[in-house]
Amino acid sequence: MKKSLVIILSISLLCLLGLGAYINSKLNELEEAFKVEHNLQDPHIILLEDSISPNRKFKYYAYQFDNGGLGYSRVFWSVIENNDSLKDLKNGLIPMGYKIKAWSNENDLILEKWKPYYESDPAYKLDRIERYNGVDIIVIER
Repeated sequence: MKKSLVIILSISLLCLLGLGAYINSKLNELEEAFKVEHNLQDPHIILLEDSISPNRKFKYYAYQFDNGGLGYSRVFWSVIENNDSLKDLKNGLIPMGYKIKAWSNENDLILEKWKPYYESDPAYKLDRIERYNGVDIIVIER
């Protein structure tokens, strides 16, 4: 009787360990699926807007990510050099609390200050900065 109880408990423990390993691997897959890649080649990216500066040196993008059944992500803005080989948007990501409005005729990037619903007090301030990622900027308030 004791021997069969030990065997049943051992098999149950092995099954639980196997189930734990399976759940852990599925959670890792889920984490990979929700990793955000700020790259133009990301299959989940949805471009909302892109615009080239008047001197054609820079380009900005407004985009979000399709999160499947969970809907869409927040909107991101990024400004990078206008070069077909550059696909990474992470380096030109505009900080939270600012959004790109347009280009000025003098090639300045016009940013608007705003208070996003998902961040109550953005820590990054661009008020006194005149350049961002190589582009002259103008910050306006609504």
